[in-house]
Amino acid sequence: MAVMPKPITHPVVYGAGFALTDAATIAVDASLGNYFTVTLGGNRTLGNPSNAIEGMYIVIDVIQDGTGSRTLAYGSAYKFGTSYGSPTLTTTAGATDRLEFQYKDGSVNKWRCTNIALGF
Repeated sequence: MAVMPKPITHPVVYGAGFALTDAATIAVDASLGNYFTVTLGGNRTLGNPSNAIEGMYIVIDVIQDGTGSRTLAYGSAYKFGTSYGSPTLTTTAGATDRLEFQYKDGSVNKWRCTNIALGF
């Protein structure tokens, strides 16, 4: 009997989320969970997540501070395809953008963007 592959699904978000520390380069430790939030206090870079496990998903809610118009660059481990190119964040003060990634190990070693939802 052939084994059917599991369908690709979006990540299940657990708990209230882990608040990332705002910094010039925002550190992400994937061993802490799969749902993260960060409020940008300036133009930032989202650092490459540490402690990844093959196939895991992470969700990151990126929130503009009270000033807004903050930008976000991405570490070298993030990969954006043609469906979800590297997003330009919503610039409205207090707006939230959601980014979802799945880790592909092996020769790829990249966090592939699987979904983007802008402007909450």
